[in-house]
Amino acid sequence: MDFEQVERALDALPGLRPGGPGLAVGVYADGKVLHTAARGVASVEFGVPIDSRTRFDIASISKQFTAACLLLLARDGRLSLSDDVREHVPELRLGVPVTLDQCLRHTGGLPEWYGLQAVTGVPFTLMDEERLMKLVAGMRRTTFEPGTRFSYSNTGYVLAAVVVRRLTGRSLADFARERLFEPLGMDDTVFRDDASVPLPRMAYGYDGAGARADTQESAVGDGGLVTGVADLAPWLGFLADGRVLGADVRGALLERTTLADGAVLRYARGICHLTVGELAGYGHAGGMHGYVGNLLHLPEPGLGVAVLTNHSGLDPVGLSLGLARALTGQDPAPRPAPASRAAAEAARPALLGHWHDPETDATLTLEPAADDHGDDHGDDHGGKISLTGATDLELALDDDGRWYAQVPAGRIWIVPEDGRLLFGHDGSIRWPHVYEPCDPPGEQPAPQGAWLNDETGVLAVIDEGTLRVGLTFQAPVVPAPAGTWRAGPFTLRLDGDGDLLLSGFGLLGLRFAAQPEGTAPVGVPPGLV
Repeated sequence: MDFEQVERALDALPGLRPGGPGLAVGVYADGKVLHTAARGVASVEFGVPIDSRTRFDIASISKQFTAACLLLLARDGRLSLSDDVREHVPELRLGVPVTLDQCLRHTGGLPEWYGLQAVTGVPFTLMDEERLMKLVAGMRRTTFEPGTRFSYSNTGYVLAAVVVRRLTGRSLADFARERLFEPLGMDDTVFRDDASVPLPRMAYGYDGAGARADTQESAVGDGGLVTGVADLAPWLGFLADGRVLGADVRGALLERTTLADGAVLRYARGICHLTVGELAGYGHAGGMHGYVGNLLHLPEPGLGVAVLTNHSGLDPVGLSLGLARALTGQDPAPRPAPASRAAAEAARPALLGHWHDPETDATLTLEPAADDHGDDHGDDHGGKISLTGATDLELALDDDGRWYAQVPAGRIWIVPEDGRLLFGHDGSIRWPHVYEPCDPPGEQPAPQGAWLNDETGVLAVIDEGTLRVGLTFQAPVVPAPAGTWRAGPFTLRLDGDGDLLLSGFGLLGLRFAAQPEGTAPVGVPPGLV
């Protein structure tokens, strides 16, 4: 196996600069490290270089470890994955049953707690398990009937960590150390459930612009695992054949999700099935406040690859997939089959206009953009496409017939299909989304008034075209397609009763009931801090 390919790939990696944050790469087989490589520094301030033992927050890669803890408890007879989560967390006010298994598979319809945090404004620095439970305990409504859809939600994994504590009397960090990490010999791996405690050899996090962006919250389960590429080898050995922890746990971890209508998904329990060129595999990516990473395993050649970074502007998914292809003798940068560029350009006018995703209530608008020389021709021929929505992008046609936006971490693309628009992101398990044509933004001004969400105790107030929600959120309200308004990352809609429905950030139709005229926010939402 030619590991010089790894070194060459890192030398050619865009986004790295001398003295800046970087990454570590591990290549594994049979539970052992075959090769490691690193670039950049763990601390820009002190110039500490990254090496194989540098520890990173691996964000959502942590989910497979949390799921393994629940699977061990199920094997112990302490719980069943078919248990209603309310049996173990009775303060939850959910109006319908959501099983532990649905928590692990993202099929419970649980509102995303990061969205609830944005709505309430409770600072991340205060967000430990106890305070987070105050936030999610008030949830009454799921965003869909549990078991019928997949919608990625970190909330289910935070609840999984709470279940571990309720059943064992120990934190997820303690339980995982005793039942996972010590048996596997992963001495440098820990759930960091107190972000204020310094950890030896922990890399500082940095955003794409190079500013400090460290993890702030201390709630774990959905994320919060800290480790280095040298310490991940035993886990890759477990993923290969179930060693130490048991083939039954491995098999359950990798069991694909089946929805109520019989549809079988790529997602399993905290880990996702994928293909790397012609090879089947499984893995999971993660990203959080200055850290992005990816972990994957290919069972047929028995190869594992991990890429962990302290630089949000890097693309660990693309890098790890490219390395896995190269190390298994495949084209290191395969592309979809070439399409007729002329046909794709001819279809361009049909893309322009307004689009709506009925599952998330998100909208976007596609218009002609300035060409490479900055000249805006104002027509539908040639050049690029401008996308405006919760995120503004510029897209260019590629030879595969898709329109791509080159972003720091991965590639976003759109492509027409049967009168709809597919909006995807290379390597992401949450995409593509399906958009349908819709009406353009209306002329109606933003609604005025106050609305109360009874699940969080938070008021939303729109006054003079500005939305204010919770402790900190504030954004101008502008008309958007499909009869909606947009305020920052959120889509707003009025229903027939005059209630305000808020979607975005993993929330779908969070209901705010209209309040009497003159209602204004006072003080801190009750019970949140």
